[in-house]
Amino acid sequence: RARVRAGRAGVARAAATVANATRLTVGEVDRSFYRLASAARRRALAEEVLALNERLQDIAQRQLGAGEISRLELNLAIVELGRSRARSLAARREQEQLSIELSRALGLPPGRPIVAEIDTLSSRAAPLDTGRAGDVAPVTGPGIATLDIDSLTALALARRPDLAAGQAAVAQAQASVAVARREALPNLIARAAVEPRAAGGGRVVRPGIGLTLPFLNRNQGAVQARRAAARQAELARVALVARVRSEVATAVQAYESAASEVQTLESTVLAPARQNRQLVEIAFREGKVGLPELLLIRNQASDAELEYWAAWLAEREALATLAESTGENLTPRSRGTTP
Repeated sequence: RARVRAGRAGVARAAATVANATRLTVGEVDRSFYRLASAARRRALAEEVLALNERLQDIAQRQLGAGEISRLELNLAIVELGRSRARSLAARREQEQLSIELSRALGLPPGRPIVAEIDTLSSRAAPLDTGRAGDVAPVTGPGIATLDIDSLTALALARRPDLAAGQAAVAQAQASVAVARREALPNLIARAAVEPRAAGGGRVVRPGIGLTLPFLNRNQGAVQARRAAARQAELARVALVARVRSEVATAVQAYESAASEVQTLESTVLAPARQNRQLVEIAFREGKVGLPELLLIRNQASDAELEYWAAWLAEREALATLAESTGENLTPRSRGTTP
């Protein structure tokens, strides 16, 4: 029976290990997807700026010929065009590398093109859908859902398959200790001997019963070794519980910080910067601003756009990490509502 318990615990440990590998793989796929989506947006922005700078250089060339601007201003346009070309190439290279990374995580051939589509109507990351009331406490703030660390930690302790694997490892080690102790007990032996008959022909079967008494080798070394392994498994599980608590708290803090940054950029920076980029180009065509002012305001708007997508990526990665740390990314409901 002890051997059966150890075997069943080993099977449960193997199954939990497979589930944990699934959890980690899903988390990696989520983060790779969001990185690719953010890289695609940054590449689109870089190509848009490149097209604008190409037109700007043509305009500057004509203005220099007409004597409207100086050679210094033309050089500014040329330098800005070169920088935008370099940024466009870097953005394309980053997108290609992230596409390969996502293909590897999905098990697809590296050459297959992947397009990461996101909902452009909603830039907010959806909160975790745990499927149970009280798991997530949506404390209403300025547009941001505050997550309850204690509830999420309890959810992680109940769902994480690596914790289940650790518990199964403890049960397996304890069952192995029981097996080692029982191997030192006296064993009952049943024997049968076939001998020729003393008088006459033929053979006779003589049954016998024996009892082994382990006076010299009582299996103490094996028992102590397996006890040490069981204690080690218990300590490893305790350490894993502490690490799970830390991972959940870190992921919650990272998500709330990134969500606040995204909301700040959306509400106070992004829309005015986009509007300024359009207005300054109109003002430049009408001759109301010069080339240096145009480049300054447009670069400020582009930097704001890049900062927004960096914060957006940090928010989505933090949410994916939080789902991974709680085991939520293994549930069908959460997979169906992934933003």
